[in-house]
Amino acid sequence: MNRPSAPDLPPSGASGPLASAGAHWTIYFPALVVALVWLAVFAWAALHEPPLAGLRALALAVVALGTPVLAFAAALRARLLSVEIWPRGREGTQAAAERELVLRDGFARPRSLRVGAREIASIRIRRSLPQRLFGGGALEIKMLSGERVLIADLDRPDALAHALAVTPAHAPVSAKLR
Repeated sequence: MNRPSAPDLPPSGASGPLASAGAHWTIYFPALVVALVWLAVFAWAALHEPPLAGLRALALAVVALGTPVLAFAAALRARLLSVEIWPRGREGTQAAAERELVLRDGFARPRSLRVGAREIASIRIRRSLPQRLFGGGALEIKMLSGERVLIADLDRPDALAHALAVTPAHAPVSAKLR
């Protein structure tokens, strides 16, 4: 089952992660889209005859205040998002074949999560249109208990899915890669 853990401690006996992922740069797309759309609204309102001063002021406020807030939130999330796959036991032992996903995320509501590969029923990679074009994606994990965990905006979801799925000790896992 999902267990909170100390964020700075790797699993016992581990020498290094088998796979890791952070935030993909497409996490900044919402800020970019908001800036471009409201700059276009600002230009249209400024060039309109008669000039639309109220709309122009609103557009300028959104660009000046909203875009930096969105960019800051994306930068903070990108800095804090960390997903790693670790072996559970010491090298050369049966437990080393078992793997564990360690997630650290969030600034408003920090979450730290450890999930053993044997607790995972399926793994699926989801991608939005920008992520299909430029890379990255989300990792959707369904647990044997029925609980779902979605980890969005990852730069290497494929590596995580393969590191979790290529474990001979856990037969019930099926990796669905799209």
